[in-house]
Amino acid sequence: MKKILRSVTAAITAAALICGCTQITDELPDSYYETDVISETEAPPLTFYTEPIVSKVPETSSISLSSAETVSFSESQSETEAISPVSETNTTIPAETETETETSSETASETVFVPGTLPPETTSSVSAATAPSITIVTIPTLPETTESTSAESVSSSAESYYPQSGYYPLNFDRQKAVWVSYLEYDRIMRGSDETQFTKALNACFDNIAALGCNTVYFQVRVYGDAYYRSSLFPKGDRLTGDYDPLEIAVKSAHDRGLSIHAWINPMRLMTDSQMKSYPDSYKIGQWYNDPAVNGKYIVNSSGRWYLNPAYAETVSLICDGISEIVTAYNVDGIQIDDYFYPTTDPSFDSAAYAASGTSLSLADWRRDNVTKMVKKMYEAVHSANPKALFGISPQGNTDNNYNDLYADIYTWVSTPGCCDYICPQIYFGFDNSALPYAETVDKWAGLVTSPDVKLVIGLAAYKSGTEDKYAGSGSSEWINSTDILARQRELTDIYNAGYAFFRYDSLFLPDPAVAASVNAELDNLRK
Repeated sequence: MKKILRSVTAAITAAALICGCTQITDELPDSYYETDVISETEAPPLTFYTEPIVSKVPETSSISLSSAETVSFSESQSETEAISPVSETNTTIPAETETETETSSETASETVFVPGTLPPETTSSVSAATAPSITIVTIPTLPETTESTSAESVSSSAESYYPQSGYYPLNFDRQKAVWVSYLEYDRIMRGSDETQFTKALNACFDNIAALGCNTVYFQVRVYGDAYYRSSLFPKGDRLTGDYDPLEIAVKSAHDRGLSIHAWINPMRLMTDSQMKSYPDSYKIGQWYNDPAVNGKYIVNSSGRWYLNPAYAETVSLICDGISEIVTAYNVDGIQIDDYFYPTTDPSFDSAAYAASGTSLSLADWRRDNVTKMVKKMYEAVHSANPKALFGISPQGNTDNNYNDLYADIYTWVSTPGCCDYICPQIYFGFDNSALPYAETVDKWAGLVTSPDVKLVIGLAAYKSGTEDKYAGSGSSEWINSTDILARQRELTDIYNAGYAFFRYDSLFLPDPAVAASVNAELDNLRK
């Protein structure tokens, strides 16, 4: 009955919001390829949104994640890079400034941060007084394997020890988030010293809080690198100073009552030219220079290298990287984005597949590899801090996730132990001919059946004022309307879903050519 009521309510509200949007199937035509990559041109002068600073999180903050059609969830590359068909991107999210619409008496109230106190618990019976004490947990570091050995069959013979974090995370029942990506780092980090970076980041977080948001997704690993103190990955190239961006970000966020999730890309590495200078003091550099595992643990696909999830060694490195962050920093969660298998080409992992002896098809075997990796990442987060959250931001197109990236989102949102929240990048307008926003949100809401998984909707702030080239008859929607983000956010109320905007600069420092449209969107978001 609840599902029927939800569907009826969704249909009525969607009709009012969309003004008669027709129902279109979630299938894309064969010729549907997204190429709207966010360009990495010279950043505009350093100016900031001047809305009054909010000293604490508004009592009605909530978040959802944005998803776009062609750019992968996180960011565009500074190098020329092939974009996979119909991959969706992230956006920044404005948070509401007025009371959220309650859809039923069963709607959970959100956690509100009060400075100087621990946040009340919303998802567990464990109270702040019984927050986990500091103990020692073990994360397996798996041995080298032979060609016939897969991640599934390897047993651990050595262990890496990480002290369990005693930090009690700040999280909200309904996230209202903004992605701060490495593209922002070109402006606020590259060439900046610690004082300059801290000042710029504080201004960013002031703007995010003033918009009513309660969560920040802060990118800490882009290409097998680190924007924090790491013993496993080299320093990211945007970090030209000698300071710890994540340490500064955690303090800045918590000072403003914002939850902060460290956002990583688990599999994607550097281009071939960059990998040649990858330090061999790190495992990835050693693997690149070792003919026995080059092409095995790490694989080159169209000029960029990726970790191969078929092997325990690579999954162990990814999980150790997560444990390193959660135990060393007071982060409130870890989020991964939508870069999984970079290709459908069988040659990417043909040797591992042949050696596995599996009876599964290649596609099912790859999906199984990714799901096992996801579960191990979930375990790594909760072993390091049982109260921290693990979230996944896949593309908004369900078929593309399942068939092209081998991301079994259907299992992740219906099975305990995979993730705490799912943040699909639904970067589509209401009038998108192939994937209209309202129908796509409703589809995702219907997929999330595990009571342990929250839904956050990714919104494409970067599309405001631009032509949506692959939206068919809806290609001019983002040019002709300046209230799309506000209406999309409003629709999340029906599902008690969070929302998230991709990305910060798209909202607060837009390109001059679209600034008028973006400012109008901001005005509507503040109403």
